[in-house]
Amino acid sequence: MYTLKKSNQDRIIKMVKLILLLILVIIFFAPLVSMLITSIKTRGELYIYPPVFFPEEAQWENYKKAWTMINYPKYLGNSIILALFYTIPCIMGSALAGYGFARFNVKSKRILFPVMLSTMMIPYMVTVIPLYLMLMKTGLVDKMFFWILWGIPGTPFLIFLFKQYFSTIPLSFEESARLDGAGRFQIFFKIMFPLVQTAVVIAAIFAFQWVWSDFLLPVLLLRGEKVNLAVRLATGYSDLKDNVLYNIGMAGILYYTLPIVILFFTLQKKFIAGLTAGGLKG
Repeated sequence: MYTLKKSNQDRIIKMVKLILLLILVIIFFAPLVSMLITSIKTRGELYIYPPVFFPEEAQWENYKKAWTMINYPKYLGNSIILALFYTIPCIMGSALAGYGFARFNVKSKRILFPVMLSTMMIPYMVTVIPLYLMLMKTGLVDKMFFWILWGIPGTPFLIFLFKQYFSTIPLSFEESARLDGAGRFQIFFKIMFPLVQTAVVIAAIFAFQWVWSDFLLPVLLLRGEKVNLAVRLATGYSDLKDNVLYNIGMAGILYYTLPIVILFFTLQKKFIAGLTAGGLKG
């Protein structure tokens, strides 16, 4: 009797979990479904009353217009270049800083590490105006090269991530390398860095996504055809009277969104497992 009751409880719990997961999936995919349906409507169907959910005939040519109306490949290339300019030095800078915090036992580490983490609490908007004034005086406005300089110091979150990963690696790995005559940089690049490739994948996803979806810095610092795709999408889909073409714009946004969605679902197991593993040791 007890076993049967326990089995029924387990079945009910599984059903509740399944329903909750289904609700979360619907909530997550609802914006994407709405974007897809809007993107295949005619302009008239966007404003008709009462509103129609599905279009009478799917307008797949909206995707062709979204690709050609703003020279999509040009600004897609800009976004990829900016993301790579930032991501690669950011990973290296964060990894080096994380390695330093994990391995160098100096007195100042107890002060510097909390100070570094506390910078995450500074609102992004607070630093925008001083950053713009500094870049304007140094001549780095309208220069894509700035994204390389921006990435070199790393970010507090990724530095913390790498520190956690490096802390899980036994010291015997480095001691053996030192006995063989390896220096600090040799140990880092040939032994330690290859052992934290899961952290590198996680850092790459975060850093790439930060720049890929960034609107504020590109719109402030870049001009003309140097802007990224996020800026061009916000300003490019309108008619001669400056009326926004929402259906074509949604097609462009779907183009813009899908690479990140596909990247996440492709790497989600490694991503989630990596975040869990990186947080095991403090």
